[in-house]
Amino acid sequence: MTRPLFVQSPYLRVLFGTACLLALREAVARWLWDADTDIPVERGSFGVLWTATTVGTALAVGVPFTGVGSLGAPVLAFWLGIATMLAGFGLRLVAMLALGEQFSHRVAVKDDHTVVEWGPYRWVRHPSYTGAVVTYLGIGLVTGNAVSLLAALGGALVGFGHRITVEERALREQLDDYENYVERTPYRLLPGVW
Repeated sequence: MTRPLFVQSPYLRVLFGTACLLALREAVARWLWDADTDIPVERGSFGVLWTATTVGTALAVGVPFTGVGSLGAPVLAFWLGIATMLAGFGLRLVAMLALGEQFSHRVAVKDDHTVVEWGPYRWVRHPSYTGAVVTYLGIGLVTGNAVSLLAALGGALVGFGHRITVEERALREQLDDYENYVERTPYRLLPGVW
């Protein structure tokens, strides 16, 4: 059996470069927006998020080596996956910038925390998570494997679904006008779906 396309040169270099770009965005966000000003309101959801996305990604990367579930057209799947990852990157970045100093990698609030309703927050309440889920969808596509696609997307949906549930509960408790925002923006992750 031949090695999956995404671990062959030059595809591996493109995938690695894309992954580094994604990691750089998160590192810059942590540097720009000081977590020392956060007031954590919950700590446990990160473990669920990390575990679900890590397991999903590990399965997504490992399954193509078994030869089971190939989508066919691996070159097309790879480039669609890279484009999807970059689209998710862009959406998450725009959402992070819309939140500005209020952005945090934790479930937390700031002393002067307000509800943001502009940019992508007009359509869904958690667009940075939507961007992340789209990125994981791209990871699944890059592998050129249907089982991998389901594993990456499933891990992301389980992890971010839990995080959203926990975060929404905390925001309702901490922000007086969050309930009104929920009524005006009924979808959490995907307009018309959830």
